[in-house]
Amino acid sequence: MRLFFLFVLLTFPYNLSSLEVVELTTKKDIKLWFVKDDSLPIISINFSFNYGSFHENEQKSGTANLLASMLDESTANFNSKKFQEKMKSIGMKLRFTTSKNKFSGTFQTISENVQESFELLKMAINRETFDEDDVKKVKNQIKASLRFKQSDISSISSRLFTESFYLGHKFSNPIEGNSESIDRISSIDLLKFRDDFFVKSGLKIGVSGNILQTELLKYIDYVFGDLELRSKKDVKIPKFEKLAIGKKYQKKTSPQTAVVFGQKGLSRKDKNFFALRIVNYVLGGGGFQSRLYKKIREQNGLVYSIYSYLIPYNDDGVILGGFQTKNESVNETINILKSEWNKIKTDGITKSEFIEAKSYYLGSFSRNYTSTRSIASLLNTIQFYELDINYFQDRKMIINNISHEEVNKIARDIFDSEKLFFAIVGGS
Repeated sequence: MRLFFLFVLLTFPYNLSSLEVVELTTKKDIKLWFVKDDSLPIISINFSFNYGSFHENEQKSGTANLLASMLDESTANFNSKKFQEKMKSIGMKLRFTTSKNKFSGTFQTISENVQESFELLKMAINRETFDEDDVKKVKNQIKASLRFKQSDISSISSRLFTESFYLGHKFSNPIEGNSESIDRISSIDLLKFRDDFFVKSGLKIGVSGNILQTELLKYIDYVFGDLELRSKKDVKIPKFEKLAIGKKYQKKTSPQTAVVFGQKGLSRKDKNFFALRIVNYVLGGGGFQSRLYKKIREQNGLVYSIYSYLIPYNDDGVILGGFQTKNESVNETINILKSEWNKIKTDGITKSEFIEAKSYYLGSFSRNYTSTRSIASLLNTIQFYELDINYFQDRKMIINNISHEEVNKIARDIFDSEKLFFAIVGGS
C-alpha cells in the first residue's frame, strides 16, 4: 500500500487541507485508488473499462451507447420504474456513459445504505438478460434524439466533422450509431459487448467517501470480482495515420452557420502535453481571455463564443474547436481564425501570456476537489491515462519546469493552419 498527499486550497468544501490517496488491492486482485472522507456520509465511485464504441461491430454501431443507456433500466428483481424508485429511496445515484475508447460508470450512495446500493450496482452490471420492452423503449428514445439532432446545426456539424475528419479510422463512426445500426442491435449483442469488454485488466476505479477500507474492498470484489481477467477481443486502438484537411460543407437552411474545426494534437502521455495545454489555453481554451475570443468576438463581433480544446488519447490526440456565426460571416471568421493559428505558430505566446496560463493550471487542479464525486472522477481519469500515482506530487513540478521557450517550440511544431479541417453546416 502506497500513500501520497495532495495539498489543496483551503476552499475545499469539506475544509480539508490535504488528501490522502491510497492504492488498494482486493483479494481478487482488483486495484483501486481511494480517498477517505468522513465529513459527510457519502460514498462516490467512478469506474471505467478501457473499451468504447471503437470496439463495436461496425454494422451495429451504437452498441456501447445503447448498453450505457440500458444498464440502469430493469433487472432480474425490478422493472425499470421500480429500479429507479428503489435507487431514489436509498439515496443512490447510478449513471453509465461511453466514449470512443472508454465505458464509464458513476455511482454514489449514502453510507447507511451501502449494502443495498452495492447489491443494486451488482445487479445492473452482472445482469443475465435485458427486458425486450426496455430495449425497444430505449432504442426509440435514442432514435428520437437522433431525429431531433438532424434539425440542429451544431449537432449536424459535430457529426459531419466526426465522420469526415478521422480518415479510415473507426473513430469516424458516431458513438450513437444511426437508426439502421440501432435496429440491428439485439439484447444478445448488448450482453456480448458486456461480457467481452467488462474485464479486470481494463478496469480503473476511483473511490472517495465515508467507508472503511476493509468494507470497500469487500464490496468491490462483490461487484467486479467475477469478471474475466482479460478480453479475448482486445484490439489496440491505432494511431491516426491521416486526418482530413480543408473544408467540408453541408447546406442547412438557417440564419446561422455552425463550424467545428480541428487538427492533430498530442497524446496524454507525451512529455510535451502540458506545454501544448498552455499554448491552447492562450489561443482558444482560456474563455474570455483567449486570443480567438478577443480577436473574433470582442474586436470583430463575428461570434458569441469561440473555443478550442484538447482531446488526448493514450497514444494520440487532437485539437478541436467550434463556433457559430452569421452565414455571411463564415469565410471572414475562418480566415481570422487561421491567421491567429499561424500567428501562434510563428510568434508563439508572450511572456505575460505564458505566466498567466501557468498560473491558471497551477490553481486549476485544486478546483477539481469540490466533492467526493469529482475526486473519484479525478482518481479514475489519472489511472485511465496510465499516469502514476506520483502524478499528484509531480504535477506542480512538471508545470513549473516548463519554460517559455519549450512552449513556443511546441507552438511551432504542432499548430499549422494548413492542417486544419473545417466541418461547416448552415445556410452560408
